Order: sequence, then C-alpha cells, then structure tokens
Amino acid sequence: MSLESDPFDLNESSILSWIWKLALIFIILINFKGLPFAWHIRILRGFRLVLRSNRQKNGPTPAQLFQPLIMSSRGSIMEMDYNLHKSNSTYFADLDVARAHLMCALFSRGIDYARNTKSGGIIGVSEGMIGLALGAVSCSFRKEVKPFQPYELWTRILSWDQKWIYVVTHFVRKDAIKPRSFTLLPGQVQRQGNLKDLVKKEDAIFASGLSKCVWKKGRRTIPPELFLQVSGLLPPRPGQDDYLSSMRQEPLPKLTFSRQVEEFYDIPFKIVEKMEMAWDTLTTHLSPELDDSSEDGLSMLGPKELEQQKVQEEWTWERIETERQRGMEIANRLMELDRLHGEFTGEADALGMRRDLW
Repeated sequence: MSLESDPFDLNESSILSWIWKLALIFIILINFKGLPFAWHIRILRGFRLVLRSNRQKNGPTPAQLFQPLIMSSRGSIMEMDYNLHKSNSTYFADLDVARAHLMCALFSRGIDYARNTKSGGIIGVSEGMIGLALGAVSCSFRKEVKPFQPYELWTRILSWDQKWIYVVTHFVRKDAIKPRSFTLLPGQVQRQGNLKDLVKKEDAIFASGLSKCVWKKGRRTIPPELFLQVSGLLPPRPGQDDYLSSMRQEPLPKLTFSRQVEEFYDIPFKIVEKMEMAWDTLTTHLSPELDDSSEDGLSMLGPKELEQQKVQEEWTWERIETERQRGMEIANRLMELDRLHGEFTGEADALGMRRDLW
C-alpha cells in the first residue's frame, strides 16, 4: 500500500517557511545599520556627491559655507544598549557618515582639483591621494533615542584654524525643526516642522558632536583656508583677488576617472535614491498636513525669494572671518582635550589585566 503525502501539510509548511523568510528580511532591513559593511556603504553613498554628474554648477558658494546638511536616520535594535536606548558608542558611527556627506558636498570642486592636478598648482603638492583625516571627536548627550525612533543629523562647518576644520553635528528629533529652504541639493521633499510644542529649539536635540578633521594630499596637510578658496567657499582676502582668480583657471589634465566609470558607480545609489524619494512622497501625502504658517519666518521660500535672499545675504571675507572667530571660541575647548595624552601613566602600578571576548 502506497502512502500519499497530505497536500495540506505541504502548504502549511510552505506558508511557515515564507513567514520565517519575510520575518528574517524584515529584521535585516530594520537593522541594516548594524550589519557588516553597512557603515562602508553609508560612507560610499556620501562619496557620490563628489561625482561631476551630481555636482551643482552654481555651488556651493560662500553663502552656503556654514549651512547644515541634514541626514535622516533612526535607531535600530542592534544599536540599543541594556537600557533599550541608542548606545553612546553608535553615535560616533553616525558622525562619520554625516561628516563624509557634508565634506563631499561642500568640497567637491576642491577634491576634483586636488585629485586630478599633476602639478603643484594651488595645492602645492601633487603626489598621493586626497583624503580627510579625523583628529578628534567629542559628543555631548542630552536625551535618549528610543528603538526605531527617527532622528536627523544637522551637520555644518563650525570654524577652522591653520590646520584643522571643525565640524558640529546635532542629533535632532525628526521633523521637529524645518530649514528655511534647501539651497544646494535639488529634489528635496520638505517635511513640515512644528515649533509650537517646544519651549526652545534645544528641546529637540538628542546629542551634539564636535569633530576636528584635516584635508591631506598624500602625507602633506592642505591648509583649510586655501582649500576653502579652491572649493569656491571662501572669498579671497583683500588684495588677493587677481592672484587666486588666475590660479583657479589653471587647466587640469585628463580626468583620472571617466564619466562612464562614475555613472556605473552611481547606478545602485540612484536606484536607492529614487526609492527613498517615492517613499518620502507617499508618506508626505498620507501624513496629516501641518500648519505651514510661521511667525518666525521659517516658511519655505520660492525661487524668486531665494534669489533675493542670496543677494541680500552676501558673505564677504570679513563676514566669514567674524563667524569663524565666533566658532573658534567653542572649537578651542576641543583642542584642550589634546592635553589628555599627558595624563597617560605608563610606568605606574595597575589593577590587573582582563581580556575581551575577542
């Protein structure tokens, strides 16, 4: 007598198998930030802002030097500590990604010049690759980020000295505060913020981080003021107009990376960007509309208003220098942390030695 399998059992096992697969895919998606090589992918996504196909023809300009670049993110399960909050150590990975996106967006022209020039040129050195090195980072925590809670990273240039560029990043409650306008990157879906439920804007901040970094070509340091001018972010000092304008016109040799290679590199990121824009558009239409009226002048500006604003808010070298000196008052506090190296007690008694799991 032959035994026939029960088709109901097969269907039931197949359904359970699909449920487990969908559950696994869902867990992976919501914890993508904690997966192996996810940090590298997030950094590489920032590098695409250097590509000539993504670079803005009329920017960035000195008026955009101190403007923040906003990134959206959310807490994942793999980032949680035993208090079920975003672990303090994971903030620094977010800072890496936020810095990469900001610096690639602002210094795209300078990076292209330093990467492709074969002579000393304005940079003064031709050997080696152009790169950004991190010298120090500090983070001050204010409020906890709960599991799956969305937040935004507002990252901008704070100041610079003869060697270091100081970058400040604020972890902000998502959609709590809206910018007046987006001036550089196109295709932005603006989510409306609401300040009426906040006593002050600091109530929306989860944490604030300060980083100092330096541009390097090979092993040589590129002075921040010089690289800012090469990138078109800093007007020349009085009396240097003719000198710098003539040096900027120095012709570059054949580009190292062809446009075809850049387009191939950008394909997967463009697909993800289209998916995100479609999702943002969908959620914006499905979410309840918030009051767009604003008493503090934060309503979104149209093209004509934005152009008038650019004319009125011209950033001269003197004005930028005043803002730089103001930011240095805070940046100097981070410089003081270098004195910690002298507190190392290498030849003193020790409590003992323990091993980590790996």
